[in-house]
This record gives sequence, C-alpha cells and structure tokens, in this order.
Amino acid sequence: MTENLSKQTNQPWLKVQSRFKRKQLGRPVFPRATTMPEWEHVEEHTHTWGQLTYISDGVMTIFTPQGSFVIPPQQALWIPPNVAHETYCRYGGHFRSVYIDQKYQCVLGSQAKSLVVDPLLKAMILEICTWSDDYTLDDKILRFVEVFIDRLEQAPTSDFFIPRAQDSRLHPIVSELYANPGSPLTLEQWGQTVGASSRTLNRLFHKSFDMGFSQWKQKLRALRAVEMLNAGQSQQAIAQQLGFESSSAFNTAFKKVLGVPPKQYIKA
Repeated sequence: MTENLSKQTNQPWLKVQSRFKRKQLGRPVFPRATTMPEWEHVEEHTHTWGQLTYISDGVMTIFTPQGSFVIPPQQALWIPPNVAHETYCRYGGHFRSVYIDQKYQCVLGSQAKSLVVDPLLKAMILEICTWSDDYTLDDKILRFVEVFIDRLEQAPTSDFFIPRAQDSRLHPIVSELYANPGSPLTLEQWGQTVGASSRTLNRLFHKSFDMGFSQWKQKLRALRAVEMLNAGQSQQAIAQQLGFESSSAFNTAFKKVLGVPPKQYIKA
C-alpha cells in the first residue's frame, strides 16, 4: 500500500507478520487478545473471516485499499473478509479484537468502516476476549453473539478516515505529510516538486478526498493529534510537532475537525 508509515519515518518500526495462524475460526466469533508493543507494524495480510479491530488503550493506524483509519479506544474498525490491511501502533496498547465468521458480512458490509464504540459495545468486546479459544457454543453464547452482531450493525460510523489518493501526483505530498504532518510547504511549493499547478493539485485533492489541500492537511494533523493525546503528550508539545504557531491555534484546528477541543476529547 502506498500510504504506509514504515516507509515514511526514520523511527525503528518493529515489523512482524500476523501471528494468528489458525486456518478456520470454528466459532461464529473468536477472541483475539494480545499486547502490542510500541512501534509495532503488523505487515499487510488478509484472512477469510471478518475482524473487528479494537484497542482498549492507545491508538492504532490501519491501512486498507480504501485508505487509512485512525482507531482510538472510542472506536473500532470493521474489516471484511479478504480485505488486505496493515496495522501500526506507535505507542503500544492492549489489542482486544474479535474475529467474525464471514457469514456476517451480509450484515456488517463489504467495506471497511470505523464504528463508534459505546460503553455497552466495549463491554461486549472485552467480555468476548475473556473467552477461551474452545469456548462452549451453547444457547446462551449464541444469544450473546447475536446481540453483539446487532450492536455492531447499529453502531454509528465515524469520520476518522482518510481515503487513498487517486492520482499519482498526490502520492509524494501525501507520503511526506503522513511522515511529517508539520511540514510548512505550501501547495504552490508542492506544485514545483510534482510538476502541477496549485490549482490542479487542489482540484485533485477535492476529487480524491472531497476537500481541498488545507482541509485535508488540517484533518490529517487532527487525527495525528488524537494519537499523541492518547499517549499523554501535552498540547503545547503536540502543537509544536504538528507545525501550529501556538497551542490556541492547535485547539481551534482540532475543534474544527473533531467538534470538541482537545481537553474535552481527553476527558471523554
């Protein structure tokens, strides 16, 4: 995938392959509970079942053919069967995901999507992740699973998602800003690098992302800030790293994208 992180940073990402080697689930849902260390990159892979990817503390960035998803503890990502994906976890966390039989794809959909995790859904995910691999599939468990699937079907989607760039002229811009979201380069300067006018590039941003360059960059920086806030970094440090002139400018931009200021997001 073009817009990955391991090729866009000098940090020592720990590349690993998917550790789950089971060929069949053998259950309608299957618990997957591990601890992800800092700077772990699970390389691109697929599987024949669906996956609800969740991290109970920390933040993951997941790349799919559709684009990149930022997943904090208030959200989870539905990944349909046979969809390629790779995961980055910069600060580590407790990975509590649920593998889901492919028969539920007709209910949960054939496109990856970020879902809002309310307290009940969170409790259900954590409960499933306490089950053993060979848990007894009795009537009570089956009822629980059906309610769990119903909750996933009803969960609202979130916009913590950035689609993939559709034009190769955008790839150098997107790659650099993923690696360095505080880059001060203007669209005019990028135009000189990629050989296109700023007007053309802005049109391509609208075509790929349904927003102009400035809005796209602001959203990218806000989503990166979510990761940094969850890691406990101060607002002043985040503002400096992301290229904002001041903490107040960062607060304004964050609220404009996510609807709440950083302090309120942290409290939530």
